[in-house]
Parts: sequence; C-alpha cells; structure tokens
Amino acid sequence: MARKASLKHVYKDMSYQQLRSYCETVRLGSMASAAESLQVSHPTVWKQVRALEDLLGQKLIESDGRRSEITPQGRILAELATPIISEFESLQQRFEKACDAAPRILKIASPPRSYTDDLLGVIAAFRQKFPEVQLIMREVFESLGNEMLETREVDFVIGDSKCCRRPEELIVEQMYQIEPMVIMPLGHPLASKRKIMPQDLAKYPVLNHRESYPDEEGKAILTKAGVFMNPARGFDLVLAASIRSCVKQGHGIGLVGRVIPYSPGDPELVERSLAHCLPPTICYGYREHRISEDPILQAFIDITKQHLASDG
Repeated sequence: MARKASLKHVYKDMSYQQLRSYCETVRLGSMASAAESLQVSHPTVWKQVRALEDLLGQKLIESDGRRSEITPQGRILAELATPIISEFESLQQRFEKACDAAPRILKIASPPRSYTDDLLGVIAAFRQKFPEVQLIMREVFESLGNEMLETREVDFVIGDSKCCRRPEELIVEQMYQIEPMVIMPLGHPLASKRKIMPQDLAKYPVLNHRESYPDEEGKAILTKAGVFMNPARGFDLVLAASIRSCVKQGHGIGLVGRVIPYSPGDPELVERSLAHCLPPTICYGYREHRISEDPILQAFIDITKQHLASDG
C-alpha cells in the first residue's frame, strides 16, 4: 500500500506519458521493449504503467519480468487509448501545417505624415512582393509606440525619437531621414530667396506648433531665431496635411519634411530646403525583442530602407 500511495501522490491525473508507455507495452509485448522504443529506462515505463493502474483501479498488465500479459480490462483501455495517442502524436505536424496555411498578418504603425509623404511606395512594393501577407497600417501618435507594441496592437512602429517613450526596452534601428523644408504660397516674398535662414522665417507667421517640431536640435535653432514668436501667428498645427492646406490658403508658411532623396513637389506651393541650417529628422524602427527574428517583418524593413534610406 505504501507504493500505491506514493505513486498516487506523484501522478494525480492521467498523462500522455502514462498512456504512451502503456500502449507501447501492449504493442510490443513487454515493458523492456517499450522502454527501448521510447528511449527511456525500464523503471520509467514500469512506474508509468503501475501509476495508470492505480489511477484506474484496474490491473492492466500481468508481467513476469520478460513477457507482459494484457488483462481483459487492459485490452479495453488499449483499444480506447491507442487512437488517442496516435492523434496526439500527429498534433504538432497538423498544427505546423495549419499555421503555414493560415494567412499571415503584419501590423505596422507610423505617424500620419507617413501616409502622405513617405510610405505609400513602400507599402505598394511590399504588397506586390508578398501578396499572401495581409499588411495592416495604423497611425501612431506621439509617445504611444510602446503601448501599441506592448499590447501587440502592432508588430512594428516607425517614427521619430519621440515616437516611443521607453526606447531602451525595444530593438531600435535607423530607417531613413527626413529633410527639413519650408513651404509657402506661390508668389510669397521668400520664394525669391536662394538660401532661406531661420531669421528669414521669423519675419512671417509660421503655422507649426513649436512643440511638434520633431528634432530637438532643430527646434532649439528655430526658437533662438524667434521663428515661433511672430505676432501674426494664428495657428499651432501639428499634422503636415493641415499645414499644407492652410499654407495654400495663405495663412502663413509651414515647416514640413521630405524624405531624402525624394522630392515630390506640389505645384500649388513653393518648397525650399532648410538642410543647410537645420539637421534632418531621423526616423527609427521600433520592435519588441520577442519578434526580433521575424522574416516577414525583416522584409518590410529591408524594402523601406531600399526605398527611403539616404545613400549618405
């Protein structure tokens, strides 16, 4: 009775290992042969079969040490358990096959400006190369990147240095640069200047919200020049699309970006580079360590860099 109590303490529930040892013993005719087939020790098979007997309260096998005779109750269990073991052993293969057949979803988040200025060509190229992948693009707003990654709302975030509050917790890599630009209505006085400096910008109402400027060094240069202090300023805008729209309507000038080396141009606006006096904004890619080896995500990153990264 001491052995039975001890085994019941160890094996509280029927397990796959117990049933596998038992069915293999029935199939091969002895516990020793079952142990060799399963690549475990003979005592391991013996303990598992005896634990199964204790759990069911039935004698399943009569063994003389060399041969194992199956009792009538044992044959009933073997008939019931053998299909279950076979089904279980094929589970991993069927699971992998089902995963391969399931549509792959890749979720990317980036700032709103990306969908007017940066990523549309990248998205088209990725979908053409990987039509079997469902690519879902989301918008990410300032500092919310960590939360979107932690909740698995997205797999990857593209944005500037303000995009994620805790970048030290993530895998971070440089993706591309955004060249600083000033835009103005057609016929604006600045349109005739060959090289525009921050002091020139300060003479006209700039529509951007000061705190929305993405690069800290650039923001310091603009602030020092008084760019955000013009008394005629009537807007504090954040989104590039809003800035462009209001500039077209003549409400002032705006600070936007274009991706190096792209220069799409807008026939309704005059665009001038500020790269000679302001640093570029670096766009980074952020992801969690759990998906560091995802080949589909890596393909998206590679396509983005091929389309948008500066040669310099």
